[in-house]
Amino acid sequence: MKTINKSLTIKEYAAIVMILLSSGTAYFYMFHAGLTLLSLFFIASLVAICNKAKLHYNSFSIIYGVLILTNVLLYGSNLSLIGDVLFLISTLFITSSFSFDAFRKGLLNVVLALSVISLFLYILYIFNIVTPSLQGVGKNGLEGYYLYAFHVFGGGHYIAMHYKVCGLFWEPGIYQMVLNICLLMNLDLLDRRSLINKRKMKLSIIIITVLLIQSTTGYLVLGTIIVGYYLNKSQNSVKFKIITLISAIIFGIVIMLSPVVTDKFSMDNRSFIVRANDFIGLSYAIFERPLTGLGVGSKVFEQVSDKLGMTSSLSAGILLQTAQFGLLWIITFYYSLVKEFRKRAIKLPVYVYVIVVTFLGIGEPLAFSPLFLINVLPFNRYENG
Repeated sequence: MKTINKSLTIKEYAAIVMILLSSGTAYFYMFHAGLTLLSLFFIASLVAICNKAKLHYNSFSIIYGVLILTNVLLYGSNLSLIGDVLFLISTLFITSSFSFDAFRKGLLNVVLALSVISLFLYILYIFNIVTPSLQGVGKNGLEGYYLYAFHVFGGGHYIAMHYKVCGLFWEPGIYQMVLNICLLMNLDLLDRRSLINKRKMKLSIIIITVLLIQSTTGYLVLGTIIVGYYLNKSQNSVKFKIITLISAIIFGIVIMLSPVVTDKFSMDNRSFIVRANDFIGLSYAIFERPLTGLGVGSKVFEQVSDKLGMTSSLSAGILLQTAQFGLLWIITFYYSLVKEFRKRAIKLPVYVYVIVVTFLGIGEPLAFSPLFLINVLPFNRYENG
């Protein structure tokens, strides 16, 4: 079987790529959702069959599956529920086909390649060397400038995102999710004694990309990860306690002085107003029917949304899933998240890890996507656990 880097097969790399393409990309997922979802399911099934994978599931996958089925029985099937089913099954097939170590290394290579390409194209665009084309006009405000499917030239929901690096994704906030999740999974590479090595260089490029995409959530998450990493190492080391303190101070200063962050939290910023409105509205919606949820795409959910004045974007993903599926969804999500954290031996204190994943899931409407599901679904083996 043909392999890449003597570890993963081409099919396995394709599965990792499809996880990203089906998680908030503009050209692939937003403009060609049906084809992308079917491609994800096909490649996930192919990898599972070729690897003779035994399905690995946990409490979250079982409960989530039951909740989806319950919604179908109560409210009927719709495109959102069909998408949820395909996402869950496909991601389960993929995680069951990989060891955690193999997956995270493959993800690092894929994300690194996408980062380098997107930054390269963006630089060419800034210097007027390439001329991207405008696409998506009339598609829910998702028009933007594209070159080879890379949405690195702004556009998206808000014209203020023009000139921000978006990579393949519909906005910088999604791109930072990809980068920071990849960083979380590979954080132990920073423990290597040598100051400069190939894998540390890969992480450095990913960190630089997070800084360049100008995402407020990206900055908050990256800073929390770095402070948490040194906090974890400082438990028995005075040197790392000092580094942790310095990192926290620098992080705080950057947050207070960064125009990206201060502008984001301005009351004149449309994105902030929309997200704050969704956060408050969805928080109230959860308590309308806390046990059973309001249903996915149901008339009840639409009525509550109208009553609370929520936007159609519903950006707070974790809260959206909880409002639709009920408190059982969020309880099993965090239970499985902590269990996976321990098996994966992530180099952070557990409470910092939970905060980071919450930041990632509460700022974007992607708690249903493969990119987010890989944080709670089990892999077939754990070398570090």
